[in-house]
Amino acid sequence: MLRKLEITSGTYDKPLVTTGIYDDSPTALLIKWKQLHEGDKEFSFYEIRMDKESGIATVKRSGEYTSELIFDTSKNTVGVVNTPYGAINTRIRTKYITLPSVIAPRFEISYEMGEDDIKNIFSVKPL
Repeated sequence: MLRKLEITSGTYDKPLVTTGIYDDSPTALLIKWKQLHEGDKEFSFYEIRMDKESGIATVKRSGEYTSELIFDTSKNTVGVVNTPYGAINTRIRTKYITLPSVIAPRFEISYEMGEDDIKNIFSVKPL
């Protein structure tokens, strides 16, 4: 279902408000949107799939840059970011994943990534 989405991240100066697909079923959460990053010539397309049974979330980006990041609170994972300069493998340590509820109206992932343990909280809230 198409919905207005508010997307926040420590890598953005301000929240992004856009339209995308937001499908919250009993077994999975699916979120899709497109985004034009500052300095990019082409849109990036994002897809988040959260398997509610396993608790694992996968975030895929396609476009000029591609990536597939897997977030699992039970273990460290490895993500791949493909740039015009080559592929970069990065370690991901997921702190928590919050599913939308009456108490917390947004999907949120808190994680550390890379050798320098760059910390970020990423969230999507349907408006």
